Amino acid sequence: MTSMIRSSGYVDPGWEHGVAQDDRKKKVRCNYCGKVVSGGIYRLKQHLARISGEVTCCDKAPDDVRLKMWENLEGCRAGKKSRQIEYDEQSYLNFNSTDDVEEEEHVRYRKRSKRMSGDRDLVVSMTPLRSLGYVDPGWEHGIPQDDRKKKVKCNYCEKIVSGGINRFKQHLARIPGEVAPCKSAPEEVYITIKENMKWHRTGRRHRRPDTKEMFSFYLNSDNEEEEQEEDADYSVGKDKLELGDRRLDRDLKRNFKPVSTCSGSEPLSKRPRFDANVSKAPKIQIPVSSRQSKADPFKKSRREVTSAIFKFFSHAGVPSHAANSPYFHKMLELVGQYGSDFVVPSSQLLSGRCLQDEILTIKNYLEEYKSSWAVTGCSILADSWRDCRDRTLINILVSCPRGVYFVCSVDATGLVDDANYLYKLLDKVVEEMGEENVVQVITQNTPSYRAAGKMIEERRRNLFWTPCAAYCIDQILDDFMRLNRVRDCIEKAQKITKFIYNRIWVLNLMKKEFTGGEELLRPSVTRSASSFTTLLGLLDNRIALRRMFQSNKWLSSRFAKLDDSKEVKNIVFDSSFWRKVQFVKKSVEPIVEVLQKITSDESLSMPFIYNDMYRAKLAIKINHNADARKYEPFWSVIDNHWSSLFHHPLYLAAYFLNPSYRYRPDFILHPDVVRGLNACIVRLEPDSARRISASMQMSDFGSAKADFATDLAISTRSELDPDLLYDWIVETEKQALQEDEEILYTEMDHEDTFENDIHDSDDGNIESRKGSLEMTVLADVVEPLDDDDPAQNDDMASGDDQDLNFIDDDTTE
Repeated sequence: MTSMIRSSGYVDPGWEHGVAQDDRKKKVRCNYCGKVVSGGIYRLKQHLARISGEVTCCDKAPDDVRLKMWENLEGCRAGKKSRQIEYDEQSYLNFNSTDDVEEEEHVRYRKRSKRMSGDRDLVVSMTPLRSLGYVDPGWEHGIPQDDRKKKVKCNYCEKIVSGGINRFKQHLARIPGEVAPCKSAPEEVYITIKENMKWHRTGRRHRRPDTKEMFSFYLNSDNEEEEQEEDADYSVGKDKLELGDRRLDRDLKRNFKPVSTCSGSEPLSKRPRFDANVSKAPKIQIPVSSRQSKADPFKKSRREVTSAIFKFFSHAGVPSHAANSPYFHKMLELVGQYGSDFVVPSSQLLSGRCLQDEILTIKNYLEEYKSSWAVTGCSILADSWRDCRDRTLINILVSCPRGVYFVCSVDATGLVDDANYLYKLLDKVVEEMGEENVVQVITQNTPSYRAAGKMIEERRRNLFWTPCAAYCIDQILDDFMRLNRVRDCIEKAQKITKFIYNRIWVLNLMKKEFTGGEELLRPSVTRSASSFTTLLGLLDNRIALRRMFQSNKWLSSRFAKLDDSKEVKNIVFDSSFWRKVQFVKKSVEPIVEVLQKITSDESLSMPFIYNDMYRAKLAIKINHNADARKYEPFWSVIDNHWSSLFHHPLYLAAYFLNPSYRYRPDFILHPDVVRGLNACIVRLEPDSARRISASMQMSDFGSAKADFATDLAISTRSELDPDLLYDWIVETEKQALQEDEEILYTEMDHEDTFENDIHDSDDGNIESRKGSLEMTVLADVVEPLDDDDPAQNDDMASGDDQDLNFIDDDTTE
């Protein structure tokens, strides 16, 4: 019947969204995410329908495609459900795939089951899980290199492992003795495969070595030939099995039939026959030594359990990424340990006692956090954002070295521009957290937040209002995009990306044959940063784009005749456009790198912001060979935001107190840095004695004396975060508080005199001093951007890019 369907012209709808990669059509490339899916067309449809458990889901497929594939799989399941397959006359017809090989596998299964039906001493047939639709989890991490799947290439270290999927999983699980371990696999992959491989050491170890046949279901591999080879010495003797009656054999054959490709979506409540047959089946006595925990034929299959979990996620509206939550994994682990007697808690219990218990637990955590605030202080963050219903929400969080604590979320729709409302909101949070514990309140740098921040500083004399550094730098990039030469490049780049990404065939052609799978779109932390990183991605792939528009495949395609394609092609072959893009790269890339560093989780950013922004300015200048006509428009934009953010006392003090900068020969001690340091000491420390102690230690710190001169302190200046360094001097500070007050005040007077001397010497000559410092450290601060990419220039079919980095007068406006 399958041949009749094919001869009638039936084409599986899945082929509209994928391209076969081999003659057998076992590997199909997705048109949307580019992933090559193994297992035929129905596996691709599961990939598109986002049915997890057997294949990774496609996040880039449109919703209408996902629903269409889901309905197709559901329809196949409904069609197959009505048919009852008898043991002695099984017929297989797969409406999900046009793959001849899949049909042949079903035919082989039918013939094999008929041969085994003659042996009345067997209770359970040797049903391979591959025929049941099971896919070994090891195939998610490797690619078969031959038809028999005996050689598998690792996705992480690219080693080709011989011996099939079992040997490959030993490679991932780092099981020594038969294969070299994989050192590049992620830790979660190693743990998952190791758990999967436990059956090698447990279930098989207790089997009798003299047994001949098998009484179990393979739960760890879909490689039938490999499993038969490995299990030859570990099977149960058929003469040892007692046959209860023929009905058990018939029921087992009926219920453990090959599962349809769509059965994963069938509700569990519609499968009562399986449980009924299990309860009626007579017990089979098997020696304890021959039993194994994973050989119970009455256990639910992993696929059925995964399907049940998916149904909960789908019907409850839980996003799929919630499966990555450690709480989800802990929940499943504890439920499995508790066993089948576990009673599901009611909604009243969850929303009542469980909720109150969790609130109490969080409050206890908060008390632990608060106890550390007295030493380290904390920062209050107000994060404004808009949801899908266009509501303006403000998330209030508290950050300290121990972590971030969520306080509340406020609906500020229509009130976010009201400075008085924002002031009252933030002031209330400061009051709840304790003013003595708060170092700064961080918000966006909008006019309303600025006004609210100033009001907080006027009332709360021992804390700062600080504009968000990432927000300010994003505003700088946004202002860059308003410059004529930058805006022109962005608009032309958008025409290129929109044309390519709106046409799947063009996108696949570019990625498959010209860019090596590399994307042109490069998302970043903000929208403005994404525009510039995408522009730089175009620059990196300019040669590949030119080759694509010159290729025979492109010239013979229908897209080459479109008016839009001709305009895009002219842009790609316009050398002046690429020179302008290179000009923008030299001007913008240093700022983008600072933004990416600030938003990363690698380290705390405050000790580095002032230095990084100062060096970014110098990098822009040296990239343009100190040509003021080229760099001054970008400097003007940066300077508009400089005083409000980067001259903030906290950033200046953090720069001064960062030992990785302070002891470098190119350290720049501007008078503003000293003023910012003194402002922090006065505002953050209300105790006069402690202020004096801090000022005294500045002399030791600047000259690297006392605790700052130890070998350990010197060797870790550039390795440790600055706050860890100052933990070492707590005892010294306590001793200093006990010293004679007269000596302390005398030292304080000395420090004031030192600061005044600095101010007097720099008065009226700050700019000249700054200029000399800049020229002195330029060579040490930055390296100029590479002007040429020799490898790319060698590959160019023409010499159009030889002068790519020469900025002519036509780039200025």
